[in-house]
Amino acid sequence: MRERTKEVIRDGFGSLVNNAAALRGAKSGPFWLTLVMFILSLFLPVLPIFVTQANIKGSSFLGSNSYSLEKYLPAIGLDLKDNRKVEFKITPEHQLDITEDGKAIDYVTYNSSKPFAVYENQTNQQYDFVIYVSNEDTNTNKKAFNKVVSETKYTLHSTTKSEEKDGTYTPSYMILFKDAIYVAIYSKDSTVAVTGSYMGDYKTMEVTNEGLSKLLKVTDKEGNVVAPSLYDSTYTDGVFQNFKKIMNKSYETLKIKNMWGTSGIYLGIFAGLSVVMGFIMWILTRGKNNPNNYFTPWLTQKVEARLAFAPALITLIAGFFLTQYVPIIFIVTLGLRVMWISMKELRPMQA
Repeated sequence: MRERTKEVIRDGFGSLVNNAAALRGAKSGPFWLTLVMFILSLFLPVLPIFVTQANIKGSSFLGSNSYSLEKYLPAIGLDLKDNRKVEFKITPEHQLDITEDGKAIDYVTYNSSKPFAVYENQTNQQYDFVIYVSNEDTNTNKKAFNKVVSETKYTLHSTTKSEEKDGTYTPSYMILFKDAIYVAIYSKDSTVAVTGSYMGDYKTMEVTNEGLSKLLKVTDKEGNVVAPSLYDSTYTDGVFQNFKKIMNKSYETLKIKNMWGTSGIYLGIFAGLSVVMGFIMWILTRGKNNPNNYFTPWLTQKVEARLAFAPALITLIAGFFLTQYVPIIFIVTLGLRVMWISMKELRPMQA
C-alpha cells in the first residue's frame, strides 16, 4: 500500500478521536473524503428522526390504551348500519360520501351543534363518544368547526349543554369531513384531552361503497366471519382493530409529509450548526499570538467537517434509543469536540 494511501486512511479514521488527525486531514487530505465526512455528519444524526417518523402509525396517538373505543365504535356502527341504513363510501376522488337510507345526507341538518351519532352511557346518562359530519373543505373552516366542537361542554350526568366551567365534561369525538377525519379523546368527566388528537385523510384509502360494512366485518384467525355482538369481546376488539387499520391508512399521506418535512428541517439546522462551528474556530484562530492565524474560513470549515463525523456517529447510535433528544445530543457532542480542539490545537501561544 502506498504511503499516501496509508496517510489518508490513518487520518480519516483518526479524525474520529484525534484532533490532530482531523487537522492534518483537513489541510492535506483529499477533499472528496472531507466532503463525504461532511455529508455523513449531516445525514447520520437525521436518520433516527427519519426512521422514527416512518414508523409512526395513525393509531399511535392512542398508545396502548383503547379508551373504550372497542365499546363505542361497534355500538354506534351497528346502530347506524342496522337502524338508520347508513353507509360510508370512498369515491374515486377519495372523498367521503355518507348515505342514509340510500340517500345522501343533508350536511345542513348535521353540524357542529347537532351530532350525527352518539354513544350515550346509560349508567351516568352522559355522552361517551360523539360523531360529527361536515362538508367544510378549507383548513380554516375545518379548524373553526373543530373549535366549536372541542369547546362544547355538557353538564355532568346529563346530555344538556352548559357554558359553565365546573361540573361539566366534553365527550370524546370524531369529525368526518368530506376529505379528512379528526379524532380527539377526552378524559371521562372532564373537559381535558387525555391524549393527542389525530388528523388523517382518505387519499390512500381503497375506493368502496361499503366502508361502514367493512369496519363492522370481523373475521377470526381461520377467516370465519364473527357474528356481530356487542357482548362478544372477539367481535368488539375486531372492530377496534379495523378502526386502527383505517387510522393507519388515513395517516399515510401526512406521514410522508412529516417524515420528509421534519427530517429536512433538522438537516437544515445541522448544516447551519456546522457552518457556525467552522466560523467559530476561524474566529478563535485570530490574533497575533495564535500560530494558526493563517487559517482561512474554508480551512476551518473542512476541519469542522472531519470533527463532526464522530458526534454524528454518536448521535446516530444514541438517537435510536433517545429520538427526542437527537438535536441536543448532536449539538452538545459537536460543541464539546469544537471546544476540545479549540483548547488544545487552536489555542494562542503562551507568552
